[in-house]
Amino acid sequence: MKRFLLPFIILVIFMLESIFVNFVAMQPAFRDWLLSPRFVLIALVFMTIYINRKQAMIFGIVFGFLYDIAFTDVLGIYALGLPAVCYIVSQLIKIWQNNLLVVLLICLIAVAIIEFYVYGINTIIGVSDMLMGRFLAERFYATLILNAIFTVIFALPLQKCFQYFSLFYAKER
Repeated sequence: MKRFLLPFIILVIFMLESIFVNFVAMQPAFRDWLLSPRFVLIALVFMTIYINRKQAMIFGIVFGFLYDIAFTDVLGIYALGLPAVCYIVSQLIKIWQNNLLVVLLICLIAVAIIEFYVYGINTIIGVSDMLMGRFLAERFYATLILNAIFTVIFALPLQKCFQYFSLFYAKER
């Protein structure tokens, strides 16, 4: 039963992203910005740090394809991007100490990486014609602030959750 609990939690976070976009980000107060919640990415960062890179990359591929199917017109952007970010996070955590402030910083770096990656790919293949200045002003900064707020609020519960699952996944190795 425990084997299915972690994928279920990540799936709930994935669905909460959609709900957040539909009910919060579309409010008139936010009409000048494009808010992109990256809650699954933040959960994958915590998974990379507290469980292991391999598990996080597998979840990254699966939920990346879900992102691609549900939200984009191009398959593979998130399916490649999320596991790549998990790998980068695993390398960063080797350099830096593991505390919540560093994890917050790494989450923001991960969000920045995925945002620039998606922007770059969409610009290269012609899906988006948004200029860099407009991207920064309307999407990047707002997305970074939103995800920073989410991380600050949910860092401790996510840390405890993934520390619990690290004990379970350590037994499987």
